[in-house]
Amino acid sequence: MNADIALLTGKSQEAGRALVFSGDMRQALQRRASSLEVAATAIANCWIEPHYQPKFDLASGKLCGLEALLRWRQPGGQWQSPETITAAFDDKCLATRITDTIFGKIVSDLSRWGDSSCAVPVAFNAAAADFRVENFAERLLTQLAQAGVPASMIELEVTEGVFLGDGAPHVARVLRKLSNEGVRIALDDFGTGYASLSHLKQFPVDVIKIDRSFVSSVTESHEDRAIVRTMIDLGKSMSIEVVAEGIEDAAQLAFLQQAGCNVGQGFHFGKAVPAAEIETRHLHVGTACEAVFASGETHQNWGRDRALAGQQVL
Repeated sequence: MNADIALLTGKSQEAGRALVFSGDMRQALQRRASSLEVAATAIANCWIEPHYQPKFDLASGKLCGLEALLRWRQPGGQWQSPETITAAFDDKCLATRITDTIFGKIVSDLSRWGDSSCAVPVAFNAAAADFRVENFAERLLTQLAQAGVPASMIELEVTEGVFLGDGAPHVARVLRKLSNEGVRIALDDFGTGYASLSHLKQFPVDVIKIDRSFVSSVTESHEDRAIVRTMIDLGKSMSIEVVAEGIEDAAQLAFLQQAGCNVGQGFHFGKAVPAAEIETRHLHVGTACEAVFASGETHQNWGRDRALAGQQVL
């Protein structure tokens, strides 16, 4: 039994590596099994749904997009993050079912929001396991077509793990297929991997997302400020939109505005919330609206932040 556990652990790591059984291996295997079981139960009981975090144009202050983030909960329970079912994203079958569930609900929400003048594109993350399914792109496009939602209303976010996983041979075909149909492609956690720059050449990239680890330190670290400015300048020179993740305070926002970053998101603007709450706060379905984050108590610092950035206050 212990030898079997060591064998399974070895298969999940680098080839040619010899491993000796330890108690940690058993615990890791038990955690993985528990995570898979929880994910399968959540899928079967329809406990999974997207929560939406707003994204704002940092020049105009207008809402320009949403990011859909997976959340799940048992009836009467508290919302749980994806970290509680992490193992499922490496499982081809479960990852596919999760993506179909989340994407189906995103498309349904977009279809309903189509009546609002404030409807904006929605970004969502694809797991590396999704790319191991040959008809991944076709499934997404079919759902959009059946709901009458334009492909341009979707942004697919991919991390470097997608390019390094088992589905890597299919990535280029999938991204080009989706891009040709109007889906925008975003490189998530940009700057944290080994080959991010080469990906800009190899794949149809519309957006780069600056990882929060850089944004969080821009007011204290000269190195991080230089890195963030370089990423923003790179995006401008290649006509690629730059999104800063994890903006948490006015000082970070002011720096990003001054540096010319296109779009921002983070707790300073608002956390991810259910569709109904996004509609109430930002979309005002069925009515015309400005959707500017100068309005509303959540974004009351907008005018001050613009002044800090040395720009004209809206």
